Amino acid sequence: MNTQWQWRQVRVWGQAIALLLVGLPALAQLPPTTPRSGPTIVYVRREVSGPAPRGRYRGGGSRSGGSQICPATPVPLTALVPFQETYEKGRENLPPMVNVWGYTSRDRPTFWVYVPYANRQIPAKFTLEEEATGNLLYETAVTLPTQAGILGIPLPATAPALKSGSRYRWYFTVSCKAGGATAAASDNLNVEAVVVRDALPPAIARQLTADPALPNAIAYAQNGFWYDALTTLAQLRQQNPQDATLTTAWKDLLAGIATTPAARQNFNLDTIQTQPFVK
Repeated sequence: MNTQWQWRQVRVWGQAIALLLVGLPALAQLPPTTPRSGPTIVYVRREVSGPAPRGRYRGGGSRSGGSQICPATPVPLTALVPFQETYEKGRENLPPMVNVWGYTSRDRPTFWVYVPYANRQIPAKFTLEEEATGNLLYETAVTLPTQAGILGIPLPATAPALKSGSRYRWYFTVSCKAGGATAAASDNLNVEAVVVRDALPPAIARQLTADPALPNAIAYAQNGFWYDALTTLAQLRQQNPQDATLTTAWKDLLAGIATTPAARQNFNLDTIQTQPFVK
């Protein structure tokens, strides 16, 4: 091999190494890359078979008139259930069609609503029906809290258990006219949603702990069991109201209620996610 050619190659490699060594101090001074953190919990929406799960996730802001007992509120009565608003092509100027639904693995889930009224004298009730038949399964009067906030309504042991594979429709109704049960239906505010009972996959069930825990809520959300994820996280937040991780997880989960920025604004996400739990 030509000796002169070999020395030329050595000089070329030497110059390359020298340039690399000169650049190392500058590289060392670059700030470390900070991993981008994602949501603490992500709700994966599950589609539902059968008829469209029509519903109503908010019940209006107020009623007017001298005999009305519901004051004006910035945020209306609202169901904490995922929804989807769709507009018919060519009729975008009309109100959207609204589907409101979620899954549960529990035979007696808890239903959550944001109540804007702080008056125990305002009549309210919770109703649960079989969707296919309209048969009444359970109905109970609900005493409103003394402050606005998020209210949980558990299905008690005395109520019929939800059957796996079945769809149910629930309502939360506030009577906004003096006279309570005798008031006209048009004087009521109500939210309406569908709950679908489905069996939890065995592989997921084996991961769950007996007591409420954030990994449980994450597993429920990732597998589309909205009511279970929401209830688990609500229980944790009530037990640990100052826990920053749970506060962030709560906001992340509620963000999954709507699919678009406009829908989240309609839901009043920024306000509702900061509301206290009430009884």
